Amino acid sequence: WPAFAFPPLIDFSPTAGPAMNPMLGTCWDAFGVGHSFEFPSDNEHYFVYWLAPCVSAILASVSYGIYNGDRVFGTKMPVGPLKKKMKVA
Repeated sequence: WPAFAFPPLIDFSPTAGPAMNPMLGTCWDAFGVGHSFEFPSDNEHYFVYWLAPCVSAILASVSYGIYNGDRVFGTKMPVGPLKKKMKVA
C-alpha cells in the first residue's frame, strides 16, 4: 500500500514532510514550494533529512559488525561476535 500512499502525499502536500529521500526532500523544499527557489534555511531540515540518516547508517554498520564479528570501515570491533557460529556437518 505504500506505493499508492506516498506519491499523492508528495504531490499534494505543501511541505517536504512525506519525502523519504534526502535529495528529494531538499529539492521539493527548494523548488516545489513557493516561488523563492532557495535552499531551506532551518537547521531542522538538514538534521532530519541528511544528518540523521547518515548517523543511523553508521550506527547500523557498527551494530552489525559487533553482532557478526566483521570489520567495520576496516577496523575490527573490540566486542563480538555475538552471533553463534554454526557447525558444518
